[in-house]
Amino acid sequence: MNKNKLSLLLLLFAFLANAGVLHAQELQTIQKLGLGINGLDLAVEIPLAANITIEPAVGLGPSYDFDDRQDAITSKMGWHWALLEPSVHASVYGKFFYNRDKRMSKGKSLLFNSGMFIGAKVKYVSKPLTSDEYHGQTNNLIVNLNWGGQRNLGKYWIYSYSLGLGYGYNLDYPRSVFYPAFDLKVAYVLPLF
Repeated sequence: MNKNKLSLLLLLFAFLANAGVLHAQELQTIQKLGLGINGLDLAVEIPLAANITIEPAVGLGPSYDFDDRQDAITSKMGWHWALLEPSVHASVYGKFFYNRDKRMSKGKSLLFNSGMFIGAKVKYVSKPLTSDEYHGQTNNLIVNLNWGGQRNLGKYWIYSYSLGLGYGYNLDYPRSVFYPAFDLKVAYVLPLF
């Protein structure tokens, strides 16, 4: 009888240990305030599946001006990234994390959804809040396909990076352009929930 109780206790312990490992692999819902080369944003990263998150965000960042003056020969890209002309941004970012099991097997942190991902982002950029005669006063829609990574920096910070291809569409005039999309951001994880 004691042997059965010991076996049951060991089996229960093994189950709880494995449940802890399975729980550690799960993606987390995190609220974050981020600052990077594409502006300041407030975002919530929400798990949708075992390796997929969606991240709606709002914020302030640089304006964009997409025009039809593209010339591949002179490398003129037909877009401007206006850092000193802030605009309101609203975006939705989907991420597919593909290496979290490998990170766990190597003993690396999975905190705050750390891992490598392939992402797709749709972003609305309003007209600039300031006026400028050189750049257009237009609303824009941006779609990015990218590859990137996300890592925790201690208990309350995250850094992330991404690189890919972007497509910008001017909503006020029929103009669009493909361009290199990149981001580098540091975020503070808000302890709301």
